[in-house]
Amino acid sequence: MSEKENKSRQLQKTKQNDRITDPYYQEKAQSHDEIVSWIASAEKELADLRLRKTLLENDFSQLLSEYRRLIITDAAISTIAKTSLLSYLTYELLKPLNDTTLNQTSNYNVWQAKYFLVKYQLTDKKELALSFKMNVIDPRFEAKFMPLILLDLQKMTATVDERQVLELIRLWYSEKIFSRNQLTLINYDLNRLLANFKQLGFDVSPSLLDNTRALSVNLESDFPLETRILDAIFITTMDATEYDFDKIGQDNYQVKLNQEQNVFIKSEKNRTHLFIDSNNRRRSILDFFTHYPFFVPLIVRE
Repeated sequence: MSEKENKSRQLQKTKQNDRITDPYYQEKAQSHDEIVSWIASAEKELADLRLRKTLLENDFSQLLSEYRRLIITDAAISTIAKTSLLSYLTYELLKPLNDTTLNQTSNYNVWQAKYFLVKYQLTDKKELALSFKMNVIDPRFEAKFMPLILLDLQKMTATVDERQVLELIRLWYSEKIFSRNQLTLINYDLNRLLANFKQLGFDVSPSLLDNTRALSVNLESDFPLETRILDAIFITTMDATEYDFDKIGQDNYQVKLNQEQNVFIKSEKNRTHLFIDSNNRRRSILDFFTHYPFFVPLIVRE
């Protein structure tokens, strides 16, 4: 290195040292770093505002794409953007209930419909769980949220928890916290939701809740067949000309109903087994048991 180059480098080093120690340059450097930080924050906030604006403009298919892009991948977005996306998406899912004044409650993840509250929550697998809290006939009673429907927005499947459907029957029949008429209206609205899920592209699994299919279902209780319950069914069917009760084997019975519907009852391994055949008549299990409540004690505790 020449002497001239060496002197030049020494001069640059001296200037740099002066800048480091000079309070004026120190203040400038600090201000520069603050402005860079502010720009980064402003750009992040602007990107979030643009996202929220886009979400406001999106239809269901676009909201679904954003859900997959942002929620399923656990992307870094603001809490407001995330809650907004979930709110807009669930409104589209629950949209059939809007004719009965669907409103969001003070809880961001709870919607108020006419006959129940609907709470939505993300599962660990980023599925959307819908829980329902039914209205009660008397304020002295208290209902709880029931995790009834699980939506997988990646695979586009909707699954009904059939244990909760049977629990609805128990709450109506045994606990009497809502009326038969309420159960009918609840059944109607839940099926409107299932129909909407299908229209939006979900594969809705067959379930006891679905009233678009005929009933051909086996049910099993966790308790034995009691003689008193069987006797009550016998008396009810014998008093009605459109019904018939037959013993068809050891601990096996057939109840013939109107419209050529049949119920087969048997006791096996200390449990009660029920087979319901609605003869191609489309109805849910809720509809069946509200029409023939004398069968309910076979599957739920009184």
